[in-house]
Amino acid sequence: MAEESKPVKKKLMRKLRSHFRLTILNENTFEEQLSYSLTPMNLIVMFGGLLLVFGALIYVLVAFTPLKAYVIPDFTDYVYREDARKARMQVDSLLGVVGQNERYVNDLKILLSGGTLRNAADSGTKNVRPADLEYSVSQTDSTLRQRLSEQDRFQLSVEKNTKANRRDYLLFNPVNGSVSSEFDPKKGHFGVDFIGPKDDPVKAVLDGTVIMASFTADGGNVIQIQHANNLISVYKHNSVLLKKTGDAVKAGESVAFIGDSGDHSEGPHLHFELWQDGLPVNPTDYLTVGQ
Repeated sequence: MAEESKPVKKKLMRKLRSHFRLTILNENTFEEQLSYSLTPMNLIVMFGGLLLVFGALIYVLVAFTPLKAYVIPDFTDYVYREDARKARMQVDSLLGVVGQNERYVNDLKILLSGGTLRNAADSGTKNVRPADLEYSVSQTDSTLRQRLSEQDRFQLSVEKNTKANRRDYLLFNPVNGSVSSEFDPKKGHFGVDFIGPKDDPVKAVLDGTVIMASFTADGGNVIQIQHANNLISVYKHNSVLLKKTGDAVKAGESVAFIGDSGDHSEGPHLHFELWQDGLPVNPTDYLTVGQ
């Protein structure tokens, strides 16, 4: 069979390489105008090349011009898809806030009617330490307090809060993630690190106003929010900032997405800080993380 196929292949190749002449004549005078020497192989190569060129031109026109919106069915521009993704994440955040607010209102109704909460953690409120205040101060105590106040006037100190004496702030968790690095001011770590998936929403912990939303070399995309009672929350290493300076935000509202920006970042995470009266405080004392 192989020997029989060889003559067939040779015969086919001879036909493909056979020379033909294409002549163009003047119809009236029969004078030769043009003449070309062609082979079937040349024609195949020429038409194949033309098909490739036209195919490449059509691809460029469709892929890199607005024609793709008319040629490709159900095509949606990338920008619109990205806006839709962010809108879905913001809606999820708002639904979570609405659910927490509804639970809080229901708990208030139960308390005001004299009932008892089945699970105090569901109310989202912080426990307040009961205190019996003694307003009478001895002379020795007054002198000691004045001396300590003068010593600490120009010294930056870190407020050492515990869960027993923390202030009664109702803070939302900024992200849904676990703590990977604790608050350690002795090592210059004035916040906590939360591990979370890249582009998960980062939420404001309290109502406030954005006082900074920009890029820094060490913190990457950073956003700072000023809250009541001289409290400031800081969110670092974000991939995208959703707010700008001067914007008012609500507690639980998405302000950024978890990222890996900045020189001091080694993976997607959120570095979160709280500053009270100009001093760093431990954020875990004000959040429900790890409780």
